[in-house]
Amino acid sequence: MKTQHKKQTPTETIRKWITEFLTQPHSVFGDMPPCPYAQKAIIDGRVEFVELNATADWTTIYQLISNTDFDEKDVLCVIVDPRRFSLEEAESIAETLNERYMPRDIVVLEDHPDMNSRVKDVKLNNGHYTLFLVQRLSKLNRLSRALESTNYYKNWSKGYLESVKGFRDRAETES
Repeated sequence: MKTQHKKQTPTETIRKWITEFLTQPHSVFGDMPPCPYAQKAIIDGRVEFVELNATADWTTIYQLISNTDFDEKDVLCVIVDPRRFSLEEAESIAETLNERYMPRDIVVLEDHPDMNSRVKDVKLNNGHYTLFLVQRLSKLNRLSRALESTNYYKNWSKGYLESVKGFRDRAETES
């Protein structure tokens, strides 16, 4: 008799990626996890996962952000079918949302299967879905600065570090 394997939902796929990769210590990150704060946020129930349907657009994400209490949630993780937006569209959406929300202390980070986000030989993308990760800018920058006193960033190229952190740091000083 053949066993049936239940297909994972997008949220289950992303949760598995977080558990099996993002929260596991790695030598490239100074023996820290790629996302050192993810596990506690998930355990504490401070991550909201939302799967968008095939007709959703950037205004849907805008509404979700507007309706999220970032004093109650650390991260809004919006999961989108990778065919819905090209890499360029996902980057443009994140840029548009950041223009609107960064002055309000909210930042949107995008992940797309076609992105090449790497530190040394470690690929950071989830590889399955487009994600828009939304969180408080000030908190993200504060936690990021705390990592600067560790070996977490020692293997990051200057260009990659600037692409990930530079625009956030500049936005915080401008506000």
